[in-house]
Amino acid sequence: DAADAMPAAPRQAPPSPFRAEGIAIAPPMPPAVPAGTPPRTLETAEQWLDLIAASGLSGPSRELAANAAFVGYRNGVLRLALLPGFEYLQSERSLGALAQTLAQALGSAPKIVVETGNAQAETLHERADRQRGERQNAAEAVFMADPQVRHLLAQGARVVPDSIRPFEE
Repeated sequence: DAADAMPAAPRQAPPSPFRAEGIAIAPPMPPAVPAGTPPRTLETAEQWLDLIAASGLSGPSRELAANAAFVGYRNGVLRLALLPGFEYLQSERSLGALAQTLAQALGSAPKIVVETGNAQAETLHERADRQRGERQNAAEAVFMADPQVRHLLAQGARVVPDSIRPFEE
């Protein structure tokens, strides 16, 4: 009798080798400097900027490093300067992450001393702004020097302000 027949129990899927309830773990980040590489020297503001640009820092520690000007590095003490208004960037966590990242490049974690005041050296953020401005000025100069553009301008055409961009943007 069809009415007496029980519906078949749903089939259970075999257990999956992947678990949805697990925690995703990111693969380890490669060190900023491969093991066995001799420690870098840090004597100039330019070396500081290059080191930070290549460091792989992110988040608050990246912002701290990008807005800090190099004052000096001697006997394991790294002195940086922040302009007034940027003091909020120096938390224990961001300083610790910065020191840990620098340890890979310098051979040991430096003690970081942050001064607030007039920074004499350029920061990574300031360098990026300056380089962006230089690229913009170069793009505008090349555009305005183009013979066809000069011909159009002579006929009464005008260039819309802020319409010229470097190729990278």
